Amino acid sequence: MKPILLAGFLSLSAFSAGAQYKFDNVLYKTVDPRDLPGILNDQPGYLLLDVRSKGEFEDSSSTGLNIGHLKGAINLNVRTLQDQLSRIADYKAKPVFVYCSHSQRSRRASKMLADSGFTRVYNINGGMTDLQQYYWSDDNMRQLIETKLDYQLIAPSDICTKMERGGTSLFLLDIRSDSAFNHITADAEINACGYLKNSVHIPLDSLVQRMGEIPSDKEILVIDQFGNESPRAARLLKMNGYAKVMVMTEGLARLLKTDKSLIPCFREQYVSPVGFGHLTGPELVELEKSEKELLVLDIRSEEEFRNKHKNYWMNIGRLKGAVHIPLVSLLNRVNTIEAFKNKPVVLYSFGTNPSVYEAAGILVKKGFTRVFVLQGGIFSIRWTAANVKGHSALMNWVEDVPDENL
Repeated sequence: MKPILLAGFLSLSAFSAGAQYKFDNVLYKTVDPRDLPGILNDQPGYLLLDVRSKGEFEDSSSTGLNIGHLKGAINLNVRTLQDQLSRIADYKAKPVFVYCSHSQRSRRASKMLADSGFTRVYNINGGMTDLQQYYWSDDNMRQLIETKLDYQLIAPSDICTKMERGGTSLFLLDIRSDSAFNHITADAEINACGYLKNSVHIPLDSLVQRMGEIPSDKEILVIDQFGNESPRAARLLKMNGYAKVMVMTEGLARLLKTDKSLIPCFREQYVSPVGFGHLTGPELVELEKSEKELLVLDIRSEEEFRNKHKNYWMNIGRLKGAVHIPLVSLLNRVNTIEAFKNKPVVLYSFGTNPSVYEAAGILVKKGFTRVFVLQGGIFSIRWTAANVKGHSALMNWVEDVPDENL
């Protein structure tokens, strides 16, 4: 990796409890979603264990967590798994494949099983969200997944194919609020989110009154910000006689977090409202390879940067060579990075949140021309390294991770 230098300033839940990845392929094995169908064929007598909530498993949650489940799986919520191990005691010496939505809870469950004497435990990397990503492109994957949903789920990686095949028979319905769609909310992250070309904006709270504007003879692809509202819109459309309704999994936020190599039409179809770009971890690697000079800017608080935050799970180290300028100090210290006004500057935080977008906006207003936000932040770098085949080297970008979060 090239050094990321700046003279004078080179700086040294929702998440599962305990260490994040250090038990991978130590206490249990990990499985890439694309390899799962073949591995199951070679492992007779296996158990599929879904450790999400009952509502997620049954597609009865009120949010975008309704993403189906694996056929034949049994559901034991990770929160109560320890007390229910007797229900699966017959599988202590048999293959047990564990999954959740994003493979954080499943790691916690996999360790629990291994600690309790289960000897053939497999964590399915990426969980149901990644399994769904290969649903339309892999016939074997479709045979594994079932759902009670009466609408289809479309992964961002399938958007280009769907748009190409659908052509004029595809209707893109953006249901975000007026303020979100027009980028005038109080949230810098939401304001930085653009839209897909040719999408029609009808806010969810106006959908019933304006349903006449939606053609009934087309496929409807519902798009929102984070995937929480589009299921409600899809159900309303189905209740009103729309036959072909689809939802983009986890909305535009997931689209921006997906490697653009999987979305070849992204540059043509996505319209950005801001003067900075979005990068994933693998895209950061490619940018670093192509640039002689690159500044990676950590805008977290001093406590987070030094692994001293009161929430231990937020103490996950830093990107190697990153320059640390907290958001609260950025305006007063922007002159210290003037040398990078026309060079790539990549900003990151713990995850994707409004603060990193605020920082990007500050730099753009100060005349910086090549600003990028790292989607998912440092957490996503480590998650991608642990869960996505071919990107394990991303773990080398991170240093000084406390043992409890390795």
